[in-house]
Amino acid sequence: MTRVKICGLMNRKDINLCVRAGVHMLGFVVDYPIPVPWNLTPAKAGELIEQVPPFVDTCIVTGGSCEKVLTLVNKTCPNVVQLHHQETLDEVKEIARQLKIQGIKTIKALRIDSNGNCDFEISDPAMAARALAKTGIAAILVDSYTNSMPGGTGVTVDLATFRTIQQESSLPAILAGGLNSNNILPIIQKIHPFAVDVLTGVENKPGGKDPEKIERFMQKIQSV
Repeated sequence: MTRVKICGLMNRKDINLCVRAGVHMLGFVVDYPIPVPWNLTPAKAGELIEQVPPFVDTCIVTGGSCEKVLTLVNKTCPNVVQLHHQETLDEVKEIARQLKIQGIKTIKALRIDSNGNCDFEISDPAMAARALAKTGIAAILVDSYTNSMPGGTGVTVDLATFRTIQQESSLPAILAGGLNSNNILPIIQKIHPFAVDVLTGVENKPGGKDPEKIERFMQKIQSV
């Protein structure tokens, strides 16, 4: 079964909705470098992560230097860290090394623009995937990127680009960007991602999850 991460959680009610629906990982955007609707303070994120029950993974989504990320981890205590900004290859490698010591896994987002290029120091997706496979991270998340929004764009990733990243890297590939209950089934059947990451596709407003959208999304995933 394709695993599911729901991102942009901001309150206890939505945590409970996701847990009841069988979501595998809950994502909390923390101290993100630029303004986004889902941004939490480290204190608030830590408080919410404490409320997640056992056997459900927690992930902070952030960006920046190794020092900043390690400080956030100490304040929030997640299972996974998703680097979702403009970290360099060297920064990714060092962050992954430091977090591994603490038993925490690292995911690096490759954000793909409308021209099929990565918002990364290596713009070619295949080359970037091969390079990231050598950094010690646990998975690559492939997301769409626009100038107006670094994530939660509602824009789907070109599936051929995703497949290239799948083929070029030994790491699990996670698909994000524009996913919802209407399109998720044919996408999974076509490219078989290790996991999917959904944000706006299960919301009724920024930061507010919709119970029916979550339920429908999970039903489609479970039907495969």
